[in-house]
Amino acid sequence: MRTGFMKHISELIRQSDLIIELLDARHPERTRNATLENMVRAKRKQLLLVINKADLMPKEEMEKKKAEISSMSHVKTIFISALGRDGINIIRREIAVESKGRERFTVGIIGYPNVGKSTLINALAGKGRGRVATSRKAGLTRGLAKVKVTDGMYLIDSPGIIPFHENEFDLFLVESKNPNQLKDVETAAVKLIQALGKEKPAKFYGIELIDAEKMDEEELLEAIAIKNRFLHKGGKPDTMKAAREMLERYQRHELM
Repeated sequence: MRTGFMKHISELIRQSDLIIELLDARHPERTRNATLENMVRAKRKQLLLVINKADLMPKEEMEKKKAEISSMSHVKTIFISALGRDGINIIRREIAVESKGRERFTVGIIGYPNVGKSTLINALAGKGRGRVATSRKAGLTRGLAKVKVTDGMYLIDSPGIIPFHENEFDLFLVESKNPNQLKDVETAAVKLIQALGKEKPAKFYGIELIDAEKMDEEELLEAIAIKNRFLHKGGKPDTMKAAREMLERYQRHELM
């Protein structure tokens, strides 16, 4: 992890009594960070896994993921939609249990850029409290941002956490990088088709599945360009424009 981030995260863990690790429901395994969890345990602090954006998944798929995570982890896990405020009261109850009998209690929020940390803090803080700025642009938060909830209750937002080993596509997939930050949008689009399967993009762009199945991922991207009339002079498909459009639609949660 970047040295600057490590310094901030170490300080957040030191100041916090409870650490919430916020994950993306679509990719919980990609947005989980074992190094951070080990740091929390080493400091003997409580850890709570909160899996955000549950509204972006079919209910049966969400229940399956919840069962998988619960079976592999001894950490308490909660599925929420911070934007829709579904599940926020469950988190409040967990905080109330952990903070019972204490005059001062601080909750630290950690997670990847754009996974919803600031939105969660604003939902927990409620109206009339200090607000944390939110944006779909990854990496908005700089340093630590502390929000007072009550006289004895505080929440701390952290900078986005990006381990060195993550590749460019993985960071895009969990929305820690937007398409404009990618060096190779066409390769990322091909990988997205592989990750989603051909059926979803074919259906989204109105391409017959029977035809899509006969194509490889690059050919399907060309078909999407032609379908959208993204063409160079002479009628050659503009796959870069098609790739960028597809990636943007994925991050707007239109292509899922």
